[in-house]
Amino acid sequence: MLVMGIDSSSEIGAFGLVNKEGIVGEINLHLANRHSEEMLTNIDFLLKQTGYSIKDLNGICITNGPGSFTGLRIGLSTARTFAQVLDLPIIGISCLDVLAYNIGLSEEWIIPIIDARRERVYTAVYQGWAQDIVSRKISCDRAVEIDTLFEELENRAPQGNFVFVGDGCTVYQEFIKKSRINIRTTTMDRNIIHGGVVAELGYYYLERGKGRNYLEILPNYLKKPQAEINWLKNNG
Repeated sequence: MLVMGIDSSSEIGAFGLVNKEGIVGEINLHLANRHSEEMLTNIDFLLKQTGYSIKDLNGICITNGPGSFTGLRIGLSTARTFAQVLDLPIIGISCLDVLAYNIGLSEEWIIPIIDARRERVYTAVYQGWAQDIVSRKISCDRAVEIDTLFEELENRAPQGNFVFVGDGCTVYQEFIKKSRINIRTTTMDRNIIHGGVVAELGYYYLERGKGRNYLEILPNYLKKPQAEINWLKNNG
């Protein structure tokens, strides 16, 4: 089985291929606002450099949020089109699940945090790590103020230590330093979503029959676009 992983939820465009032997190849590039221009080019390059064609794919894994509204739309549109045209099973996975998976074997509480701006983060809570990372998830994905998150975690403090992962570790490092709970942050390479990891998770779940029809794969934005928030504020 050959599975492609795609992530366009942030400024990093991530593409990966995994087969039964592991990661075949991956591309992780800072594309900023160029996802629509570069996505197909990078997918084509990855396939050619690894000796495959698009017709060799047996499944697709796409991150479905939270993250950039525009980036998610582009990635989901591309992945759904591939799944439809090639009649492939597809799975959508949370960006927070991928970041939690980045940690690797750990018994700590895993807290991925993605910057949602205005001192808010996208986050979820995982009770340790497992290859089936979704099975370790004990809260839904949500957007929350960073201060509120720390208040909630302080109530869990007696239960163990926390490991934070994601770009929020850099953006909100001063909040982390001032926290009264035991927090470990990861190295910078683990704070981004890697194409190979998306493909690896996709392979794991698709192999176990978790694939969906392309029409069932929808974005999980978690909050309204800022333009809509501003409009409601001015016209509410």
